[in-house]
Amino acid sequence: MPLFLRWLGVLVLTATWICCAQPAQVSALDEPEPFCSASVALTMGRVHTPLTAEYIWTARDAAVLTEPSELSRIKRADWKVEPHFFRKTFTLATVPAQAALYIAGPRSARVWLNGQLAATLHFNGSPHMGFATMTANVAPFLRTGSNLIAIDAVRGYGSHHHTNSLQTRWLNSGEVLVIEILPAAEGIAATPLLQSNGAWRSTTNAVAGWQLAGFDDAAWNPVTSLGAIESDIDFFQWNADAGMYAWPGYFGEAPYMANCLLPPVATTQTPDGLLFDFGRELNGRLLLTAKAQDLHATIRIGESVGELQHASFLGDLPLEVPAGQTARGPKAGFRYALVENARDATVSAESIFYPAQATGSFRSSDARLNRIWQTAVDTAHLSMQDSILDGIKRDRGRWIGDDEVIHRVVADIYGDPRLVRAGLEDAIGTAAVTGPVNGLPGYSAWWVISEFEYVQRWGDLDQLRSVQSRMVQLLALMERDLDARHLYAARDGGKPFVDWSPGLSSDSPESRRAVHFEYLFAFRRAAALLRFTGDSAGATHFDALANAMNSAAQANLIDPTGAFGDRWQTNAIAVLAGAVQTGAQREAVWRVLARTVTTRKPYDIITPYYGSYLLSAMAALGHREEALAWMRAYWGGMLDAGATSFWEAWDPAWAGPDPHARLQADDKVGYYASLSHGWSSGPAAWLIEQVLGITPLELGYRRIQVRPDLAGLQWAQGAIATPRGPVRVKATTQRIAVNLPAGITAEVLLAAGRWICNGRGVEGNSAANDDRIRTTWNQPETLDCVRQTP
Repeated sequence: MPLFLRWLGVLVLTATWICCAQPAQVSALDEPEPFCSASVALTMGRVHTPLTAEYIWTARDAAVLTEPSELSRIKRADWKVEPHFFRKTFTLATVPAQAALYIAGPRSARVWLNGQLAATLHFNGSPHMGFATMTANVAPFLRTGSNLIAIDAVRGYGSHHHTNSLQTRWLNSGEVLVIEILPAAEGIAATPLLQSNGAWRSTTNAVAGWQLAGFDDAAWNPVTSLGAIESDIDFFQWNADAGMYAWPGYFGEAPYMANCLLPPVATTQTPDGLLFDFGRELNGRLLLTAKAQDLHATIRIGESVGELQHASFLGDLPLEVPAGQTARGPKAGFRYALVENARDATVSAESIFYPAQATGSFRSSDARLNRIWQTAVDTAHLSMQDSILDGIKRDRGRWIGDDEVIHRVVADIYGDPRLVRAGLEDAIGTAAVTGPVNGLPGYSAWWVISEFEYVQRWGDLDQLRSVQSRMVQLLALMERDLDARHLYAARDGGKPFVDWSPGLSSDSPESRRAVHFEYLFAFRRAAALLRFTGDSAGATHFDALANAMNSAAQANLIDPTGAFGDRWQTNAIAVLAGAVQTGAQREAVWRVLARTVTTRKPYDIITPYYGSYLLSAMAALGHREEALAWMRAYWGGMLDAGATSFWEAWDPAWAGPDPHARLQADDKVGYYASLSHGWSSGPAAWLIEQVLGITPLELGYRRIQVRPDLAGLQWAQGAIATPRGPVRVKATTQRIAVNLPAGITAEVLLAAGRWICNGRGVEGNSAANDDRIRTTWNQPETLDCVRQTP
């Protein structure tokens, strides 16, 4: 009987305690890096030498090269299942007492050594794992001197994802083979006797005797090598390498990543094994260390107890642990683990994290907001892996719409451009642009918007010039999506996804209306980007196009109430795109958005992803206090439901004993949803930008605006990371203090009234369209402004 079925009967007795087990006694507010210290972390580049075995395949045969449009058929059991044949000779000075063969990539393989059938290997498939590491003892088949290995293999099961990375798509197609023979017992790393590399030969048309030493394979072509298995971070995306966890010595991490060990905070005995709770969501692996005996364990990991019980994303996985050795499970996001046959093993988790120093911060008089801010930061940090990967349990991939939110948090908190820059490059791809980013037209718009935000924050014009030609190609594709009225019409294909909400996750009139405003927003940002590079003609074109789209929206997309329909998402993005222009429109749109804090309608479902844009729209309409109220209720509701990082989807109606079972995302309901999704981290940036009021006005933060708005708070303080150093702000209703690094000029907007700044009365100008007084500051000492009572 499957492990999870045998466990059901006892879980009812233990789940109440387990689900409510408290994390380790560490305050998130006192521990901004909850697992490991970035300042003392040893990166992988200092502690691990990347493995050198290479992914190979038959030359000029992989579908990613020959049939890229057919990759959606990867999961079909009857597609491309003909055997592929591989051969290689190698020499041994001596025959080891033990020799373990490792193969990964195919679903099945037969291996001949020196003309004898040495192993017949099969992988029957696993949830969300396209291939697995298969192993066999081959010592009896080796000999001193020349040896021949011959393999026939059928491609792995594969999975299809919308990524522009050739390496990731190839690996996920299952059309790869990696091989090693190690002179050791199974599960123990050693110097290889044989590895796959570009010197192997392969064919799809073998004749009788092909596996024998006397066969002449001169007519066979050399294989195509994708490179060494740990040589490219694109091999670590989209769960492509999940099946490599049992490969000896495999980490699958970039050299700039860091690891640390975490003990469980609670352990519960069940009839089927030990259940471990690590206290909070982490990105990493489960580790088992055996003592005096070999372990043949089965592991299962999950983000909630309910997921472990009903639908663990990766399923039940075997883990072989030689005596005295440590074995690792696959990389994933999880909090809980069930281990069967652990006996006296030591069980821990290995957290994988990007060792960035947080320089941005936020604290206020509201403890609930402080906890929301820190949890949002933690959620974004969990997504900071080899690149920015959203959905650390499920997707583990670069979704550029999701990443736009994460990019802002990374910029404001860490000021580290590496992952943001790499994510933008990967999302648009290195070749000519022929389709929407991630296959989603709206995500093409978010790529442009995110590119603008990157350049604005870091002032990296060299990066902008390097992607400019591809950006223009992308913009041309987007322009083709418009009809003769300049309305978005999905003419160039792709699904107009907006949000996981009724009518907004597939092609519908409402999703087209929302994507129209995403495109409008993007074209305005594109005009600014082109102006940065001196392309005035291109800038003028996209300014005019944005204006035409705005006129089309005013003529065709407004409903009788004066709003752009009745949906939060559509009206929020219309505000951010600059389409809500008159006082009457602002009032009409606010009546829609105000339902977040008044009476909701049945379809008022929004994810934390688009909730971030809703917060920004509320602020743009002058309703920051209401935005804070909704943040406390919505993101705070996840905390009340037990969140230690913010979830992919949430609605207050889903609260209960097992909220994970009720989450709705990716057109599914239940445990498939992610409990750590970086697109949910928006409050971390919003509180700095809207409450402390720190935003850039010129490239690279040469000039900034500081406009504190306590929105009902008694006090708030914090900092934003910039390329020039942190900008720090402290604010109460009666006092504002601003500290700048060298090279930054700040326009400080003070609330109307009489102020004394550094002992002198403010001589500022009234800020246009704002009940504020403007003063300018660019000195290294603190600007200290005190409001005078009448």
